[in-house]
Amino acid sequence: MNMLAATILLTQLHCAPSPSGSVDCWDAAKGGAPVLKVEPNLLGGFDLRQSDGKLVRCEKKASGETECRVVQEGRRQ
Repeated sequence: MNMLAATILLTQLHCAPSPSGSVDCWDAAKGGAPVLKVEPNLLGGFDLRQSDGKLVRCEKKASGETECRVVQEGRRQ
């Protein structure tokens, strides 16, 4: 299983590829509104861009685990 598939399973989101090549994901419990985009990053991992502006960067470690960290906080509500 690749990192993207593992992340999608863990977060319980419904995702589909977009025409631009990224992946759009929706939280069905929140009425189907888009909550994030999954984009490959230059480090071989992926970035999760959430609808509130938060950016989470995920990278695969040598152990095979995926490590994610917030690299940009979202907008305050």
